[in-house]
Amino acid sequence: MTEIATASAPQPGLFARLIGVLVSPKETFAAVAANPRWLGVMAVTLIIGAVCQYVIFSSPAMQDELFKQATRNPNMTDQQVAGVETFLMRLPALFAGAAFILGPLVTAIFSGILMLIFSTLMGGSARFKQVYALVAHSGVVSSVQGILGAALTLSGAPPSGTSAPGANLAIFVPMLEETSFVTRFLGSIDLILVWWIITMSIGLAVLYRRKTGGIATTLLAIYVVIALIVGYVRSGS
Repeated sequence: MTEIATASAPQPGLFARLIGVLVSPKETFAAVAANPRWLGVMAVTLIIGAVCQYVIFSSPAMQDELFKQATRNPNMTDQQVAGVETFLMRLPALFAGAAFILGPLVTAIFSGILMLIFSTLMGGSARFKQVYALVAHSGVVSSVQGILGAALTLSGAPPSGTSAPGANLAIFVPMLEETSFVTRFLGSIDLILVWWIITMSIGLAVLYRRKTGGIATTLLAIYVVIALIVGYVRSGS
């Protein structure tokens, strides 16, 4: 297994780490573990996320879908409907602003969970700053998901319910009913999220000196179980 780079070795800059997470994650995470800087990469991913959220939720197709979902109650008054319209107009800015608050918070919570599992329960020796930097850098892959969703939205692709269009497995079963369990299940498997899980697994393997395969298999299995539950619930709604 590749040894984690020492802190005295030359460290890649911000741009090199952003690209490295996508094309050479093992070497990049080794450098991140040795020198756990996270502020720059988090700033970049948060800005990208905020812009993408604004683009997606300000699109007419998404606004229409959200309006339909929010006004399904036939007993709503005209005043309530007007309130929904006003709220939806503000929603893109709210989502964009929330990214700067929720991003660091969710990263901290997820890092704490990983620390509990790999450091406390499994006897690893990583520090919280290292895990936090790892999670922050894995957000580069999440940025690709946001950029894809925004690009598809701008190109006129319809949203998937109240979610942005994306690269999910439902595209392989266009012959099935949209509300069927199989379609809902496959629609819950996002290919870029699978990429993110594998990337995260590589980082954890480097940080904790474990095999990537075992970590990735476990995380992907959890993801599939969640997708099965989501598919079942959504197909029955």
